[in-house]
Amino acid sequence: MQETTALEELTALANEALIPYFGDSDTSKYAALFARDATYFDPNSSGRIQGDAIRELFAAYAGNLPPDRFEILDPEVTIYGDIAVFTYNMDTFSREDGSITSRWNTTQIHQRSADGWDMTHAHWSHREPMA
Repeated sequence: MQETTALEELTALANEALIPYFGDSDTSKYAALFARDATYFDPNSSGRIQGDAIRELFAAYAGNLPPDRFEILDPEVTIYGDIAVFTYNMDTFSREDGSITSRWNTTQIHQRSADGWDMTHAHWSHREPMA
């Protein structure tokens, strides 16, 4: 697998899942990217989240997110056999006035399967330095 192809595929997957996430507060497509036994670190949680608890977390977010637009910045991928380490920064913007509402660092680990890419781990953190 070429890194360029994987980068295009993973960026497209992220966009397809995040457009409804931030646009309509529909978190189901993003949650569906996770493999059944995946792990996740969320900056609003106290520790690692695993398996079905990931889908439960995103179900709780559904309908509770402000309608923002987002931009994926500086996406990169490194391939290790059937594993892809996908990293990017992301900014979200208010639809009301265009101001930046949040800035993120994102790391996602994906495993190639017969059906495409399964996300086995994700870690989101705020990009602003701690005070």
